[in-house]
Amino acid sequence: MFDFDSWQEVWVTITRNKRRSLLTAFGIFWGIFMLVIMLGAGNGLAEGMASDIQGFSENSALFYTNNTTEPYKGFQKGRYWNMEEEDLLILQAQIKDIKYTVPFLMGSNVVVSYRDKSTSCNTKGMSQRYNDMLPQHILYGRYFNFMDVQERRKVCVVGKKVYEEIFHNGEDPTGQYIKLYNINFQIIGVTEPAVRGVNINGRDDEVIAIPYTVMQQIQNSGTVVHLIGVVANDNVGMSVLEPQVEALLKARHNVSPTDEFALESINVEKIYRQFEMLFAGIALLIWIVGLGTLLAGVVGVSNIIMVTVRERTKEIGIRRAIGAKPVSIIFQIIKESTVLTVVAGFLGMAFGVFILDLVDKLFLQNMTGDVFFKNPQIEFSVALLAAAIIVLCGVIAGILPARRALQIMAIDAIREEN
Repeated sequence: MFDFDSWQEVWVTITRNKRRSLLTAFGIFWGIFMLVIMLGAGNGLAEGMASDIQGFSENSALFYTNNTTEPYKGFQKGRYWNMEEEDLLILQAQIKDIKYTVPFLMGSNVVVSYRDKSTSCNTKGMSQRYNDMLPQHILYGRYFNFMDVQERRKVCVVGKKVYEEIFHNGEDPTGQYIKLYNINFQIIGVTEPAVRGVNINGRDDEVIAIPYTVMQQIQNSGTVVHLIGVVANDNVGMSVLEPQVEALLKARHNVSPTDEFALESINVEKIYRQFEMLFAGIALLIWIVGLGTLLAGVVGVSNIIMVTVRERTKEIGIRRAIGAKPVSIIFQIIKESTVLTVVAGFLGMAFGVFILDLVDKLFLQNMTGDVFFKNPQIEFSVALLAAAIIVLCGVIAGILPARRALQIMAIDAIREEN
């Protein structure tokens, strides 16, 4: 049942010395405010960094070759070797947990011309599977299909930034011909990368992609591929397949199984795990610092309530003399500390959320290009946890003063009166 007199007493006690109460409440306000700001900033940093690779097939890896560093089967160390198109078929045939493979060929920087306009950009040789591994936003037209690659069609997919340099804004370039490598290529699509943090011989919006089989003809490289992307089945970790792929490729090309540098890989699964560990570490550090700041505010509240208890020695002693139960005195003291803490804490939380929302709407949402910091907000579950911590801090802050209040006897009230 609601005890109006009890709550009125809490209000009178807190407002008896307004300046002291405000200064004490500010410690809690500031602690929660800083915790919310740091949590929001940590979330913004995590989302900004994660967005750079978000969308890249998590269960995948890229394999590329280097000079050998060990002699093997009559071959001297220092030999350079290449992977071949046939390797993709053998990998899929012999390692059943591979979902699909993706060939990559790195082209050179070339001049591309369209009518009276020209620019320079990098080129890549790709297959239709590239769009599965590294998703693209299709702005015009389509991406490569199986027939484009199989029939070595002279078609190309143009990155958004290249398109903007040689075409008018809003102009649909599909079906038009551009010249690169002194060959006319028909544009079948314009794309920008859905994964903005990946750079393989240039970002996808800054390059022109052609079928890798056509790139092999241009480079007169036979069936050579420069990189092989491997995507594992959903129920198998790429870290499990990575050593199997390395062992098979080394065996096929007479590379020593112990040569760690002849074949290297970029395991996207490991990168995701490293990001997760980094973000977890940042979150832990934020909570430690934030709770430390909040603890300082709790100590301040506890000290002020303790002072209030000393000032009310006479009042509490008289209550004890006329039969007030110890539990009622404890609840009253804890109620006072909790009210002061909760009011200050929730104001600090609200102000922190307001500042984060203001920064997001006024600055971050209006920024263009790559942003490493985005959506600096706290999750609802985190807000609930912070609210629970505020209430707990209020209770903790009142425990010591409540124990001090229980030590006051009726004789103390008499001494105070004398």
